[in-house]
Amino acid sequence: MNNKFKKRIAIFSATISLCSFLTPLNVAKSDEIDTVTRHFSYAVAEDASNPGQMNLYKVSAAGAASLIEANLFPDGGPGTFSASDMAVDNVLGKIYFREPPRGGGVPLRARVFDVKTETVTGWKELTGFASGAQPIFVGMPDITSEKISKKCTSSNGTTCDSGTSKIITLGGSGSDEIAKIDDSSVSVGGATLAKKNSDGSVQIGADGNDIDVVEDGLNIDGAAVITKNADGSVQIGADGNDVDITAEGISVGGDPLVSRKGNGELHIGKNSWITKEENGRQKVYAKDAEGNPIPIDYTNGTKLLINGRDVEQSINNVGALSAALTGLPSVPTDTTLACGFGTGTHGGDFAFAGGCASKVNEKLSINYAASTIMPGQEYAGGFEDTFSARAGFVWKLGKPVKPTLISLKEKKEFETQINTLEETNKQLLARLEKLEKVALGSIQSKDLASNQIDFKSLNRNLKKNKF
Repeated sequence: MNNKFKKRIAIFSATISLCSFLTPLNVAKSDEIDTVTRHFSYAVAEDASNPGQMNLYKVSAAGAASLIEANLFPDGGPGTFSASDMAVDNVLGKIYFREPPRGGGVPLRARVFDVKTETVTGWKELTGFASGAQPIFVGMPDITSEKISKKCTSSNGTTCDSGTSKIITLGGSGSDEIAKIDDSSVSVGGATLAKKNSDGSVQIGADGNDIDVVEDGLNIDGAAVITKNADGSVQIGADGNDVDITAEGISVGGDPLVSRKGNGELHIGKNSWITKEENGRQKVYAKDAEGNPIPIDYTNGTKLLINGRDVEQSINNVGALSAALTGLPSVPTDTTLACGFGTGTHGGDFAFAGGCASKVNEKLSINYAASTIMPGQEYAGGFEDTFSARAGFVWKLGKPVKPTLISLKEKKEFETQINTLEETNKQLLARLEKLEKVALGSIQSKDLASNQIDFKSLNRNLKKNKF
């Protein structure tokens, strides 16, 4: 090899920010993270012991070179090497070393060096060039607006000084900075997104419009939203207008909303509606603040249903059904069969009934009747809940006694006899008046013959009427 090329060493600049080709999760060498901007170089030099062989070296900031890849071009060195024979991809973190043309229509090739792993990964064929072309490589520009960089104050250019702020930025600097992370905060577009305050709290958002995660809870714009109290309860909202969650239950504004007592009672409200399971039953009752029993009143049109039936309406229906049945005959008197129709009402509900009573003989009578509620009621249940019936019999025991009541036929006969007696009495009174006049001499003697008393007729009438 010509001596003028023998000592030639191609050194290419490498002021490279490691994060310019790494994502935050793909850091290759942890010892380099302590550097904000790592300064080093890569160099290609001819191996003096193997003329024509090009080796790849890494040169540290202190100037020490270390071999990375021997015989960079195993199919024959180029003899010369310059910066135009390589290209740096700052985005993907790769360096391309162009192989000299080999002639004979063989495609151009380049060795590919991966900066992340510091290994030569193989050959990359270069196609599309004109025949015989010797392309000059142009390095990729440093796209700082898409880079993630780690920065800090460093006196030696290698490690961060103790106690200084460590900062990671996304994008370029100034207006090109997209996001920034330091040891106490995260900002996006220059505005604070989250930060750790000196009191240990974590703040989300900028001052005045922030959410603070403090030791005992969560604040919004300085006002407590969620607080863990010293007694272990959790408070939502500020004092006096808060919701407290305790081991016993939930309180609103200091008044219990739902609480569970040690004896198993579940209380709802300050003047409690209470329910408790005991001995296989679910008990329901109410007490006031002093523990005195109080009524449970379903008002404002709310209906109490049991198995789908309106309890109040069911009570009224029973009253109406019973009232309707009372209007029907139970024992006939002066006939062998009596039937009737009745109606009844209770609490605004109406029922109708019908039934009969039959006198089998002087000792036995039977009766049967049924009543039903008018259709159209809500929550009334099925047919069996709106229908009522009865049946019974009367059996006379002991010696019959003369009844004190009379039948309609006997009543009419007595009325006829009374009317006859009244007429007879009127005739007797008229004749007695005439006798009185005779005795007093106030009438003529000739009238005596025409006004003789028919004592025989009077006697017959008296005997006929049993007087």
